[in-house]
Amino acid sequence: MKFRSHVFRFVAPCALVAAGALAHAETGELLITVASVENRPLAGSTITVESRTGEKQQAVADADGRAMVRDLAVGLYRVAAQLQGFRPVAEPAIRVVRGKTVPVDMVLPRDRRADEEIEEIVVVADAIRRDAFGGVGSSYLDREHLRTATGSGADVMRALDGLPGLHSTGEFASFTVRGRGPRDNLILVDGFPYERVVHFDDALGEQEDIEGGGRFSIFAPNLIEGVAFSPGGWSAAHGGRNGSLLKLDVAKGNPSPTASVRLDMAGLELVYDGPSGIDDDTSVIASARRFDFGRLFEIIGERDIGNPVMTDVILKTHTRIDPANELELLLLYTPEQSDRTVEHVAHSESLEDRELLHTSQDSVLLGVTWTRLFGSDGILENRIYLRDTDKTSREGEAFPFSDPMHLPAQEIPARQDIRSLTEVEKEFGLRSDLSMSNRWGLFGAGIRFADLDIEFATAIDAPWIRYAYDARDFQGDSTNRYIVLTPEDTNSAFARRERQYATYAEQVFEMPRWDFRVGARYDYDGFSGEGYVSPRLSANYRFSRATRLAATAGTFYQSPRFLERAADPDNFGLQNERVNHLSLGIEHRFRDNWSVLLEAYSQRLDDLVTEGDTVTGVTNGLGEGTSLGLDVVLNRRFNNGWSGNAVYSYNDSTRDDRDGSGEYAPDYNHRHLFSVGARWEITQRWQAGFRWKYATGRPRDEYVVHSDVLAHLNGPLRYSQEYVTNNTARWDSFHTLNVRVDYRRPVGPVDLVAFVDILNLYGASATDELEFNPATGMIVPDDGEVFPLIGIRFEKTW
Repeated sequence: MKFRSHVFRFVAPCALVAAGALAHAETGELLITVASVENRPLAGSTITVESRTGEKQQAVADADGRAMVRDLAVGLYRVAAQLQGFRPVAEPAIRVVRGKTVPVDMVLPRDRRADEEIEEIVVVADAIRRDAFGGVGSSYLDREHLRTATGSGADVMRALDGLPGLHSTGEFASFTVRGRGPRDNLILVDGFPYERVVHFDDALGEQEDIEGGGRFSIFAPNLIEGVAFSPGGWSAAHGGRNGSLLKLDVAKGNPSPTASVRLDMAGLELVYDGPSGIDDDTSVIASARRFDFGRLFEIIGERDIGNPVMTDVILKTHTRIDPANELELLLLYTPEQSDRTVEHVAHSESLEDRELLHTSQDSVLLGVTWTRLFGSDGILENRIYLRDTDKTSREGEAFPFSDPMHLPAQEIPARQDIRSLTEVEKEFGLRSDLSMSNRWGLFGAGIRFADLDIEFATAIDAPWIRYAYDARDFQGDSTNRYIVLTPEDTNSAFARRERQYATYAEQVFEMPRWDFRVGARYDYDGFSGEGYVSPRLSANYRFSRATRLAATAGTFYQSPRFLERAADPDNFGLQNERVNHLSLGIEHRFRDNWSVLLEAYSQRLDDLVTEGDTVTGVTNGLGEGTSLGLDVVLNRRFNNGWSGNAVYSYNDSTRDDRDGSGEYAPDYNHRHLFSVGARWEITQRWQAGFRWKYATGRPRDEYVVHSDVLAHLNGPLRYSQEYVTNNTARWDSFHTLNVRVDYRRPVGPVDLVAFVDILNLYGASATDELEFNPATGMIVPDDGEVFPLIGIRFEKTW
């Protein structure tokens, strides 16, 4: 399936009618809850709410740690909380919405240096939500940032620009970190492992789509409360991937009910956020949407792209059983389907793209979380979940053995469903985490269990000639200037049911200026039949309340993808990849609202899965490599109406497949990355922002083009592209400018929420992939074009 960079989404106005609304409040209110890091209410906390004009209101938290601040004009506010014995914390940008009770959760850390006579510095709330004992690169993005980030449109997975070491082009809803690939990232949704957070993550089709990592997030705007990110060196609680850690927290339902609707040229989206209406202590957030992009492509005259359709149904409930127990339920149902038929080929002007594709995926996650508080500061979290994914991909070709020419669709010669790929995953899992204080500091431990039932299969119905290939690929006849996929060499099936176990323990030793986190993790992988021990260590030294030095070290394992295991029986026993990680960084806050961090890292990679043979799928786990780099981030938190961020990242990575060909740079190695952006709240109705991104080119193979490669078969004129080196050249540098304007105002009983997000304002090339046309031998670059995203949504709060 192919999406081009100039395809845009235009959202048409629509209305949400709510009966019985006779009067509409012009103000909103904040429900503020103050708790300790151990999730205990902090009664008596002083809360200050400050508007942009400097007007302040104060409140004191009650016995449940709660305070209500009413009659606030709509707009952004600074909310601060403080209590003797704890460090004061501030949320710099909380949005008050007309007629809505907006919940604000404040977490105050204990002040380990309360007796020292030093300048008081208020902790930004985001610093509490990230990994406080990890490296300085650990970061947190809140809900306001995610829904207004420049270049994100309405997609939370495109709102991550500005994080240390992270790069995304905007073409895909995926990202790479410190030279690793988009599928090396560990992604958790409310603590549940769930990799299918993006749609159209193709396994067949064009190389660009296979490598891209997916096109659209499954989450509707405003559905994610916050994102915690770590580029490396995280806690022993997490394992399975070793590129980066991304934790997505789905928002809890609001105290006041809110409904919204979005109707656009591709489909419809509905969201409800509020009380359940069934139980007073249960809140709900639910969204349902369906987008048919084929209809949109017809309207804008791009019918040759295909007909992708995606559906997302997401539900989360939160129940406060009593002060010590909470229960949450999460449901993700995210099916998709995409077709590219001979009808779509017939609408192609140049007939460059003759692939026929069908993909269909059903994916569901059902999880329950029970959180129990015990003792004075203990927390026990128990999760149980079911995950089920069933995906089928089929690939064919139009004009397989004839010259392409414009014909009616019914007359186009085609081979349907030449290659098929089946991916079925069923998983039942349990996860339990305990944390509590002791005389040294904080202790944590946990267990993981997963029962996985896997069925993967690749099948070719008959020999199939492919014209783009690597010189090292298997060839039955070495004189051919192409490769042939055959059932004998390509077909493979992998069906196994195995169990995976993990357990971890770690202790944080807290001192006035130092803290040390020492931990270890044990994983047993039933598919490789081996167990792995992963030691983890981090240390933080605080020169002052404004400056800290952090170091992390540890071993991180990553299991091979099931697609890699299933490609050939020789791959079934692949071992886990290993990364030994070291980092050292410093973070300094200055002039109240500014901070700068520098983090250097070194990684040693072993047992890497090498690139598989295109014909046979055979690969091995003999690869090794290194990754060295530096991240520098300058942040200006929101204050006086604006915030900003600038990031520079350097990465020097090497790989060696140990096959005698020597070292090379990995596919996602950008030696230099730079990004700068800012956001302004012009008035309570208008916001504007920009982000400019630059990346040096990533590695590529050099190639030669062979002509008339089917002459010996008396076939039609065909050219082939043979890759003759391994990442010895580089693509051109990438750069793009995104700008965004957000607007919000009351329209009768509803609120109008709109944005215009223009990606690639000056039309730079959005991808570094070149499309090869076997019928002409031409290498076709992707001409970058402006990519406008326009969103209009109506909300009603009552």
